Amino acid sequence: MSEKTTVAFRVDESVKQEWEDAAENPEYDSLSHLIRLAVQKEITETETAETDTQADVEANSEILGSLNRLEKSIDEIQDEMEAVGRENHAEEMYELEQVLLEVLPTASKEIDPITEVEPDRLEAGATTPRDVAGRIGADTSDVADTLEGLAENTGQVESVTNPESGDTYYWRVE
Repeated sequence: MSEKTTVAFRVDESVKQEWEDAAENPEYDSLSHLIRLAVQKEITETETAETDTQADVEANSEILGSLNRLEKSIDEIQDEMEAVGRENHAEEMYELEQVLLEVLPTASKEIDPITEVEPDRLEAGATTPRDVAGRIGADTSDVADTLEGLAENTGQVESVTNPESGDTYYWRVE
């Protein structure tokens, strides 16, 4: 049989009276029984809280890991979507280039910008991006950008800007 020891402590008379009143409840054998149960309950709750805190930390770590993996997956998906968007844009621009090369009027490479840039005086009717865009139902700025790129990067398209009007005319070189 285990040895029992006495634990003494001091409390105000009003606290002792409150505890004695509570100990009269049939679930307690005595004031000492009530105090032992209360102390044991506090110890159990503290241990449970520590265990719960550790479990919460572990659960939070798992959640954080899942969120990090999810964020990485989202970043990868966004990167793939951007790549697909760039590829689609490149395909659209390539298709627009092909259409423009088909519909641009053909003229000789040499056009004098001072005497021959007016539409009625240009050889075979070199044209502006606005006119081409209207004919093929495309956005004027896309057509202008694409024609400018073709003129700068290929020998297939030439351009001249009318110094008076500021309009740029494009044609396909024979």
